[in-house]
Amino acid sequence: MLPGTPTATGTATATATLASTATATATATATTTPSATATPTDTPTATPTDTPTATATATATTTDTPTATATATATTNATPTKTTPTKTPTATATVTLTPSPTATLPPGDELLVFDWNVPVTKEHRGFPWDNPPLAGANINWTTPINFAEGTLYLRVEIFDQPVPQSMKMEFCVWQANNTLENCTARAAVSGQTGTVVTWSTAVKKMWKKDGQPINWAQPRDRNGVAIRNSQGDPVSNYNNWGWSGEDPDEWYPLDMRFTVVVVEKGAGFSGWDNYIP
Repeated sequence: MLPGTPTATGTATATATLASTATATATATATTTPSATATPTDTPTATPTDTPTATATATATTTDTPTATATATATTNATPTKTTPTKTPTATATVTLTPSPTATLPPGDELLVFDWNVPVTKEHRGFPWDNPPLAGANINWTTPINFAEGTLYLRVEIFDQPVPQSMKMEFCVWQANNTLENCTARAAVSGQTGTVVTWSTAVKKMWKKDGQPINWAQPRDRNGVAIRNSQGDPVSNYNNWGWSGEDPDEWYPLDMRFTVVVVEKGAGFSGWDNYIP
């Protein structure tokens, strides 16, 4: 695109008459000197316009008259009758998104840590757990494979609930006669049939009761799920919670499947298709 339409008179091998009768869509600020020899150059613009892109070479004497008829020697790559111009995008028009590091990590070693797949009843008191944990996962997580600095991947699927509730759930690990307790981030879960929620938490970033981490080199006492209402209060009758004011008959039995897999440090997750038929 040319920054302005010059008035020029010159002798050329081929003579073309250019009628500049329209105001240019982009106005360039320039200082012109009469009888000066100037070679116009293309000036890129941040906003594409409908003016075809052309490359012109001309020797011309410019005037200050904005609209005129000029005879010039010109070489052009554009067809004057072209109705669809070639637009030049701005430098920021194309955005490349960089995926998170875990998105491209190859799978590594994994352990199935927890897989609850029976209804949760009032007798579970809002904390369905396995006691003891799955033997294959209740091992040293620090060596020879570093699961202690890996990531927990969680999935819950709701099959049925007496009255669908707005719940929050988390996975917890207990140790040392239940004096040590670490829990994952909570996920919002609807009690509607067919609900599936997945999330993840780095093992090192689990919530720690009294700031004390689990000793991952030693066996754990039990693993389990904490079922909470939308305010985050346990729907349980432990510790005089009184079901946190909820009607337990509207919550339980809660038919669900809750699955947890731990992936070693620096590895990606192979996916739920390997665990959920």
